Amino acid sequence: MVSMNKLRLKIATPEYVVYFYYPEGEGEYGEIRMNIDDGEAFVVSRASGDTTAGMYAFKATRAVKECVQDKNFPLEFSQAWH
Repeated sequence: MVSMNKLRLKIATPEYVVYFYYPEGEGEYGEIRMNIDDGEAFVVSRASGDTTAGMYAFKATRAVKECVQDKNFPLEFSQAWH
C-alpha cells in the first residue's frame, strides 16, 4: 500500500519555514515548522486524519527537512512512501 502527503508552503522567512501537510492529499491538514539555522522541527498541529501514530507528520517533517537542507521551498509538492 502506498501512502502520501501533499505539502503546501505557508510561509518561508530567513529564520524558519512552515508547511501544511495533507494526509493522502486531502481533507484536514497539519502544520510543520522548521528552523532554518539549526534544523529543529516542530509539529505545530497534527492532521486529524493522521491516525497512524503520527506517521504522516513524521514523514512530512522529513520532507521539510530536505527542503531546508537544499534551500529549496516549493509552493506545493507531494511525497509518497510504502
